[in-house]
Amino acid sequence: MPTDDTAALSEAIRGVVWDATRRLRQESEGVTDVPLAQQAVLRRLDSAPGLTSAELARAEFVRPQSMNATVAAMRRQGLLESRVGQEDARRRELRLTTEGRAALGQVRATRADWLQVRLEETLTATERAALGEAIVLLRRVVDDAPSGDQGT
Repeated sequence: MPTDDTAALSEAIRGVVWDATRRLRQESEGVTDVPLAQQAVLRRLDSAPGLTSAELARAEFVRPQSMNATVAAMRRQGLLESRVGQEDARRRELRLTTEGRAALGQVRATRADWLQVRLEETLTATERAALGEAIVLLRRVVDDAPSGDQGT
């Protein structure tokens, strides 16, 4: 594929990401009882503890009402706790509980096992290194950065 054709490269990346996401979801179905929406919240709060429900909704591209329902269910299940913000008492910050961390660990182990095996079975060490380099570039593309700040 010519790398200077950004439209084709964009479409190829979208296709691979879609297929990978679908396959990872498929591999975790039936292994854990944590629904996919809750898995996303667990991962997000693990990497950014203290987000509010509204911030989670924006980050996950869902409606606030949907996120509120997900968060309420997770709180009832003991996966999340809500705390008053230290700097703003009106802010309700969400954090993982011990049970939430355990559920996230189970989800990650399930996905990691399948993906790790596939990486080892299908790619050489050189190809895995190249994939690692590509991930750094993809991360740069998808991470939020102000317009005009192109990784400088």
